[in-house]
Amino acid sequence: MANISQYYQEGRAIDHTPAAAIYAGNIINIGALSGFTPRDVAASAVGALHIDGVIRGPYVGGAANIGDNVWWDANGTPYGGAADGAFTCSAPDGDWWVGTLVKAAVAADAVCDIALNRANPNLPAWQEKTHILTAVDLTLAAATHSGGVIHVTADVGFDTTITLPVGVVGMDWVIQNDEADGINGMIVDLNGNEIIEGQNLTIAATKTAINTLATSLRGDFLHLVCNVAATSWRCVGKRGIWVTS
Repeated sequence: MANISQYYQEGRAIDHTPAAAIYAGNIINIGALSGFTPRDVAASAVGALHIDGVIRGPYVGGAANIGDNVWWDANGTPYGGAADGAFTCSAPDGDWWVGTLVKAAVAADAVCDIALNRANPNLPAWQEKTHILTAVDLTLAAATHSGGVIHVTADVGFDTTITLPVGVVGMDWVIQNDEADGINGMIVDLNGNEIIEGQNLTIAATKTAINTLATSLRGDFLHLVCNVAATSWRCVGKRGIWVTS
């Protein structure tokens, strides 16, 4: 792999012994950490691996805000670059989580600045979950979606509707807005006479939870868990402005 990244600010380092040679300027995954290689390391040799600080590297993934989560996409092609891999703010495209943006990005940016292994407490990375992308209205199904994060994008200027199935105790969904601020609204539609409650949010039976287009921010989400079958969803986490209709 080519030398693709630059170490931008100093941070902590650990010793690492790779099984295969790695080149300076690469990002590697070691368990729960991402590491930056400041210099070449031969196979089976001990080398330094930075796990903190800010790095600058190739970017693909559209507009994103400071604090948005960043993943490494080994198949990514940065704007104007070669297909050697790139950082992305699109979780479904990522191979592993790297950190968070320290500078906002636009679609034409060829590089981005990332705080290595730094989490945003206001915007979870949901590393333990399956990430699912939708650009159209979607009715959730337990067999393919339960336990996942539904990343809603691309329905620019309109509201994307995510319809919940009949609740079964233990069902778990995260529904997240991945479009730029004020670009895409989301509607979470209930099935039958179920309700949503918790986190200062109460959505009555036959109503919908709405993340309105005008006030929507990239990263707004609802985290819902079914606590009473066919009756009630518990909102265990949310971000952004949600209203009912």
